[in-house]
Order: sequence, then C-alpha cells, then structure tokens
Amino acid sequence: MTTTAIFALTRNGVELATRLAATLPATIWLPERFAALAPGGRCYTNLSAAVQTAWQQSQAIVLIAATGIAVRLIAPLLQTKTSDPAVICLDEQGHVVVPLIGGHRAGANALARQIAALTGGQAAITTASDGQGLPALDLIGQAQGWRIATDSATTHVMACLVNGDPIGVWVDPDLPAGRALLSAELAPAATVEWVADPEELTNPRFAAAIVVSHRRLDPLWHKLRDKGLRYLPPVLVIGIGCRRDVPVHELAAAVSTTLATADLAPECVATIATADLKADEAGISDLARQLGVPITIVTTAQLQTLDPTAFSPSAASRFDIPGVAEPCATLVAQGPLLVPKQRFARCTVAVALRQATFGSDTTPTGQLTLVSIGPGDLAHLTEAARLALIKAEVITGYARYIDLIRPLLRPDQEVIATPAMGDEMGRARHAIDLARSGRRVALISSGDIGIYAMAAPVFENLQAGGWDGRHPQVEVIPGVSAFQALAARIGAPINHDLCLISLSDLLTPWPLIERRLRAAAQADFVVALYNPRSQGRNWQLATALSILRDHRPATTPVVFGRQVSREDEQITITTLADADPQQADMLTLVLIGNSQSFHLAGHVVTPRGYTTQPARPSDFMMSSKATDYPIVITKPAHMPAVVIGGGAVGERKVRGLLAAGIPVRLISPTATNQLMAWAQEGRLIWERRTYQSGDLTGARLVFAATNDRAVNARIAAAAVAAGALCNVADAPDEGDFHVPAIYRSGGITITISSAGTAPGRAVALRDAIADWLDSIGVHNHER
Repeated sequence: MTTTAIFALTRNGVELATRLAATLPATIWLPERFAALAPGGRCYTNLSAAVQTAWQQSQAIVLIAATGIAVRLIAPLLQTKTSDPAVICLDEQGHVVVPLIGGHRAGANALARQIAALTGGQAAITTASDGQGLPALDLIGQAQGWRIATDSATTHVMACLVNGDPIGVWVDPDLPAGRALLSAELAPAATVEWVADPEELTNPRFAAAIVVSHRRLDPLWHKLRDKGLRYLPPVLVIGIGCRRDVPVHELAAAVSTTLATADLAPECVATIATADLKADEAGISDLARQLGVPITIVTTAQLQTLDPTAFSPSAASRFDIPGVAEPCATLVAQGPLLVPKQRFARCTVAVALRQATFGSDTTPTGQLTLVSIGPGDLAHLTEAARLALIKAEVITGYARYIDLIRPLLRPDQEVIATPAMGDEMGRARHAIDLARSGRRVALISSGDIGIYAMAAPVFENLQAGGWDGRHPQVEVIPGVSAFQALAARIGAPINHDLCLISLSDLLTPWPLIERRLRAAAQADFVVALYNPRSQGRNWQLATALSILRDHRPATTPVVFGRQVSREDEQITITTLADADPQQADMLTLVLIGNSQSFHLAGHVVTPRGYTTQPARPSDFMMSSKATDYPIVITKPAHMPAVVIGGGAVGERKVRGLLAAGIPVRLISPTATNQLMAWAQEGRLIWERRTYQSGDLTGARLVFAATNDRAVNARIAAAAVAAGALCNVADAPDEGDFHVPAIYRSGGITITISSAGTAPGRAVALRDAIADWLDSIGVHNHER
C-alpha cells in the first residue's frame, strides 16, 4: 500500500507536491499536461477517478486544492473512520494545512503538522482534544500494540475527557509499565482519578471509565462498557507443546480453555512460544494465524540452560530439554508464569506475562536527534530540522532556544527547557537517558549544534557510557551557524579561508587561545570570534583585536553582529582601527576580514583570491619620517608609575616596570592572579577600585590599560594636565610614549620598536635577534 498520495491540480501545485515528496514517502498525482514537471509522478485525466484509485491504495491523501473541491471529491468514498485514509487539503503556498478526516486514528493531524512544518504554514487542527492539549484516546498505546475492546464506548469517554467530566482510571497491578504509559498520556487531564479497586469505577460519580488489563474482567466489564474504554495490551505469551500432527482445532480448544479458566483475555495474546522441535507443526502455525500473532521459536540450546527439575522430568529424560510449554513461555516472556502447564489429551499449554511490548529485541532502541535550529529566524530552519522536531516525543534544550521554535511544537510533545546555559554535560546525559528509555528525543541548539554547542557533550557522554552505536540511535542535523547568517547579512566576507575561534577560556586555557589567534592573524585568515565578551571576561576581545592589528591594515573591515536574524538584531560595520570591544557581549559574533577584505556600500567583501601579494606586517608600520625619540631611564626609582587596569595587558606593563626597578601603584577593581601575587609580596601597591580623578598625583609614568576606551582617554588627558608621560594601550597615538620590545645581555640593551603600531611584530623580531645571539654564543640575556 502506498503511504501517501499527493494530488496537484495546477503548475504551482505540482511544484509544491515535488517539494513535499522529497521529504515524505509519497507518490505525486498530476494532470497529464504537467507530466514533465514531475517525471516520477502518476498522470491523470480524470481527477475523481484518480482519487478513487488512490483511496484504495494509500494510507493518506493530500489534496493541494480548495477545501470545497476536496470535500466533493471524497464525499462519495467515505465509509468508516477505521478504514478510511487520512485526507488533508492545503493551498498552493502551503500557508494553511487542513486535516479533513482521520485526524487521530489515520494520522491526519500529525501529517498536517509535518506538512505545515515543511511549508512554513499553519496546521488548522480542529479536533477538540488537540485544541486543549489532551491526548487522543484511540492512539494511546498504539506503538505498544494496545488494542481497544470493540464494545468500548470510546466516543463517550473522549467527550467526557474534552468536557472535563470526572473519569475513573484503573490499570491492572500486574502491568506497571502500562500504568506508567497511561499516567504520562493522561497527565494533561485534570479530571482523571485513579482508583485502586476496579469496582469503584461503577460509582455514578464517574461519568466515564478507563481500564487497562489482560484479564476478561467478567462480569465487571459488562457493567462498565456503556461508559468505559478498555485497553487490551499484548502481554500474554502462550507456551505450547504437543504430540505430532495435532490439528489446529484441538490446540485452539486447549488454549481457549486455559485462558478462560484463568480469566485471561485472548485479545491480549502477544505470541505463541514453542521449541524448535515443534517448529514444523502445522497445527501450531495455523493456530498462530487464527489468533493473528507470531510464533517465537526457542532453541534447544536455550532450553538446556534451564534447570530441568523446575519443569518437566519426562521431557528431560526423553528429549534432553526441561519441557516445552512452561520453559518456552517464561523464556520468551521474561516474566512470571501466570498459568502453569495445563495437560490436555495431546498437548500442553502454559501462559506467562510479558511486561514490555512484544518484539524480537527486548532493548528499547530510542532515538536521539541533535537538531540545529539555526540563528533564530525560523525561515533559516532546514527541512530536515523541521522534520526531526515533528517526529520527536520530547524536545529538550536551553529555554531561550526552546522559545525560538515554540511555534512549531505540538501540545502532545513533552518540552524540557533548561533555564540556564550551564551544565551542558548534565543536559546531554538527561537527553541520552530519555532516548535509552525508548523515547524519540530532539536536543536542540542554536546555529549548528556541532559548532561550540551540544553535539560534543553528547558524544563525550556516550563515550563514557560505552555506547555501542545503536542504543540509542543518534543522528545529527546540521544548521545555519551564526557566522554564516552574519556573513549573508553583510555581503560576502567569508569567501576565502576562514577561522573560527572562541574567546571563552572556561574550557580552553587563554595561552592556547592566544596562540591560535596569533597563528590565524599571521596566516591572514578571515576570523570569526565567538563568545567575545562577558561580564566576567572583559579584556580578551581587546587583546584579540590588538593581535590582529599587528598583521592587518587599519582599514580591515570588522563586523559586530548581535542576535543575528532575531527580533533585536544589531549589526555594526567598522574598521580594525576603530573596533571598540565595548560593542560586544556574549550574544555577539565579531567578524574580522583578511588583508584583502574591503568595504562596499555598506557591505563587506573578501575576494576569492589574492590580486596582490598578502600585505606584510611591516607594511602596516609607519614608513614616514620617524617622530619618536628613544631614551633610557637611568634612575628608575625616581620615576614612580601608575598602572590603571588589572588585566593581561596591565600585567605585561607591570612585569616590565618591576623588572626595571620602577615603583608601581596599580588601580583596578580586579586583577590577574599574578598581579595579586605581586601585591601580596609587597612588590606593588594595589588600590582595589576604579580610576578616579586625582589618581595620577605624584606619578611620572602613567599606563592606561583598562578595557574601557572612554576611561583610557580620560586618563591620557589627566596625564597631560599632571605633567606625566602616558602610555595608552588601546590607542598608542593618544599617549606620549610606547614600550619597545627589550633584549638585555650583559651590558648590552637592544630595543625593537614599531612605534606602537605592531607590538607583536616587534616581539617576534626581538626573539629572532635573541636566537641569533644565542647561536653565536652570547648568553646571560634577558627578554
């Protein structure tokens, strides 16, 4: 039987049908004149006749047509809700998707939601239970093979559920898994009351009753069936042993008698279990067909692992196995024996209880899908991601990301939203545990889940747990990342080699991050900086920009993209010279072009190749006549210094000052570990506060090394007024002096200066000179 038939009436309809068929297992039906648009489709000349043909062959029919046309086409074909296919109609743009019939039982509602997710439209679900977020009672337990007793008052119970009438519920105590399943399904229903004794359900205060049991429940069910819904889970395993060539009617009578005597429901039989010695018995095969259940064969080797004294001594002596009926039933059921072996003239019957859903694999497989939801706008969500969200029973992720996809979620889906960003490993473990329990779980992350996101924590947890690659099944759905979305907003900035670097040192040591930044800068990569700045990390971006300035022109494009493709999107295009770290936070991505990137009418472009040789760092230094005048301080104790800023830059300044014997006063509310250690040792004075007017009194040297551009500018102006020399870390031209890279060996001092424009280049040159001096035997040097 064909899964889905999609009918198109127009050219636009055929185009939409082709899009849907690429994701859904479907056959396209289209007018003959449009045959070339869908080569694999089925052509029709008479639409009504074509729909009638598909009605017999399909589980679902999708009509890309007006509702009136759809209703007139299917009206003559309607029979019963149990036999009719799902029917859905939608407009050519896919804006509105309407399930006409088969909403619950035939799956029309679910298919409509799936199609709406693919088209970006809205599923117009009109069933009352869906509107209230209540379960469809005729679908509960369907995946587990539950049946509904044919004499159940299903429509009445569903009406009571929707109307909020009191409903009594009882699940047989032998079925804890069934109780857990039904409890989860009925959780949204406020008027459900669980009872310990099924007789309580006859109380008139209950407008309806729900029962789950593998027993006949005579005569109780006769009292309840006018207001009751009875689920029949397939949990009974019938073990059968017999002599040769026992006919099916004899075996059927023995099974019927056994079940009736034990008050067990024949509708709850899951399988017939027998030994491989009886696998060719025609009577057993015919009985299985009569009951509509499979046969499970237990091998002799499996039976021989059991204690023969616990079962049949006669079978043990004749066949070297502990019996057939009882051991086969218990082995297959992996549960308790409900009915011990019953002897009949030429056969034996036993019944065991299976708690889990019957199947060949007792391990729940489960599915964990790692879903990339893109940068924020649902228009950037891939069709594969939409489909994964549709299929999931559980959606889990950071609350802010859940809010982005909430329009796509269904009332019947369980949503687990984590309020805080932290504990990624815990969030991953929880998702894995849910999938291992047999559920379909979607774990979401913004952008691409494999880039600074949740994919790695999941696989790290799987590795620690000895994952076998199958339980649970894991799939990763890629997505549009933030750097791609930002690039698309501003033109073509990543059209050449690109490097992504996170500035967060929570998991990666800062020295390693800095080494990668220098390598990317020297290699002239376009660089995208993730996690550039937060309240607790406020200096790293300034350092990164400083490193890049050593290797790129001052006019290199820099883009700050905050909340790209979301409602409060902010994009700022500037240059490397003017880039202000204060513009960034944890929701910002910073994109820096390479030496060839250029501005173009509000856009940024990086050429695919190099029209000229990549610029050398020396090209960025001042090539005009020198305006600086190097001096050497010979009485450092007479040159007290004030350093404002306790980050990595401030630490470097202090290190050099202390090495020269210059008295240091540090002003900063925070400080690096090294600066704090020096303060504790008494090597410097640390005033633990922000900069204030008057702080420069008595200072001969001033170093402005905060991460606040405005504060550094105030310090520079105050130094002029105080008659002190000032070094400004983030704007060398604003200060009076800069500190060169220094090499000392014996009585020789060598300084390398870039006039403050490329300190990294100066350091590299100093180190090269030091290495050369080492090679010729000059030692005892200091860098």
